[in-house]
Amino acid sequence: MQHRYTGDVGDYVKLALLRAVMPGCKLGVAWWLYPDESHNGNGRHVGYLDDPKQWRSLDPGLYDKLAEIIRRQERLITHLYDPELLPDATFFDEAIPCPTSIADRRTSRCAWFGRLQDALALCDLIFLDPDNGLEPAGFRPTTRVAGKSVSFAELQQLNQPGRALIVYHHQTRRKGGHREEIEYWQQRLASNGFESVDAIRARRFSPRVFFLLNAPVAVQERARHFAEQWDQFFTWHGRPEALCST
Repeated sequence: MQHRYTGDVGDYVKLALLRAVMPGCKLGVAWWLYPDESHNGNGRHVGYLDDPKQWRSLDPGLYDKLAEIIRRQERLITHLYDPELLPDATFFDEAIPCPTSIADRRTSRCAWFGRLQDALALCDLIFLDPDNGLEPAGFRPTTRVAGKSVSFAELQQLNQPGRALIVYHHQTRRKGGHREEIEYWQQRLASNGFESVDAIRARRFSPRVFFLLNAPVAVQERARHFAEQWDQFFTWHGRPEALCST
């Protein structure tokens, strides 16, 4: 997440999803805040606000709030802390440290992640919003761009009894296409200790996936219903049969 993304279509779909699945849960939001960049046009996808006939019915209250943020040019994540949007949620918005010294990057990230765990310790549903998503091949926590990903080691530390995770992942050009990419990550996540691995794919603009890890039945059903109700925007991808027997 970067401040410059606030209010874009990615924010709209992820916040709509969280609002749909969070009833009965203590939600924690780990923004995985990365310093704003300017080398690309990411965050400019706000055209959905010019087409309320198509988009607003997904979540009218959320739509109107994000439209107000964009209109006022208040693109800071703190403007999403309105209690009417995510009631009683706990937010961790400390920026990921990106020190110049390679030697400092590992220790500073470990300390940052420890503070994240402490801040969200009482949450039984945690949403993680890294810029790129799950750790790529060759991931090293000592690189500057490591702050754009969540590592499997970090996910394992957050994996606690009675807790569900929702993890954002930006889809890539992985060989085999987007559906096979989802199944690949489902396999990886299962092999890293998650018993239940479902996914919702948002297919408008840049394709993105939300992985639901160890979600209780009530959260799974709400997420599935959300995807089916808005099938022009989302597709549901339950845990592959190959994993169900493992």
